Amino acid sequence: MRRSTSTFWIATLILSILVIPDAVGGQGTCWLNPEKGKVICEDSGGGGGGTTPTTVPADALIYLYTTNRAPVGDCYYWSSRPGGLDSSNSVNDSAILDIVLRLPRCPAVPVIDAEAAAWAIFRSWDLDPPEPVMQPSTAGITGLPSFLSTPTPPTITHSEVLPDGRTLTVQAEVSLLKVRWGDGTEQSFDPEVAAPYPTGQVSHLYFLKTCDPTYRSRHPSGGLCHPSLASYPIQATFVWAGSYDAGAGWTDLGTLDRSVTIDYDVDEARGVNVG
Repeated sequence: MRRSTSTFWIATLILSILVIPDAVGGQGTCWLNPEKGKVICEDSGGGGGGTTPTTVPADALIYLYTTNRAPVGDCYYWSSRPGGLDSSNSVNDSAILDIVLRLPRCPAVPVIDAEAAAWAIFRSWDLDPPEPVMQPSTAGITGLPSFLSTPTPPTITHSEVLPDGRTLTVQAEVSLLKVRWGDGTEQSFDPEVAAPYPTGQVSHLYFLKTCDPTYRSRHPSGGLCHPSLASYPIQATFVWAGSYDAGAGWTDLGTLDRSVTIDYDVDEARGVNVG
């Protein structure tokens, strides 16, 4: 931005405590260079200050912004992004001078690792495990399907502004339901199909009943029991998938598992001849 000689002397007087002006040789054209933090003057070749505007590079820091930034509080900074006070327009001179005299310059802000920040948020959440309910509820029956149902928690979303000015949005949702049925079988399901019987699709067939040690060793039917289990330990796991967006589109973070184990007894139904 070019300034007339009269504008330069006024600006230099007020800005002398903030910037170091170049030496002025006679009359010339002067302007404030925020990037260098000083007043720049050019000899006009004699006779009055020039009035032709200086060509400003597209990436020049000519726009003045104010913000609130720790540890100084309210402060100002220069940017090449349009929208702030344009220092190439002399109409803004008084406003710019007021700001740079009144406020401190903002400290530099390091670029934040958005993925690391997103992971910290994702890991901090109290992600729910499944709440499995079995049908039949009292005990399963060998050779007939036992159904597992569980509600699916809603998607979690959080947004915050990072110190570097970007908005970070983090999201977590249940992407998978894994079930270990306790007899060596493991399956994975879409969590949406874990509905109660008869619409649910998360089910399993057991072929051996479960018995306590006394029944297993002494009862005539003890040989039909599972050789070691008094109940099947069913482990249900929600796989929570995390993702984040810091202005460049959604990016996958990874997954976190949340599990719960319940004991499930399985009996045997045997036909008996009557009469």
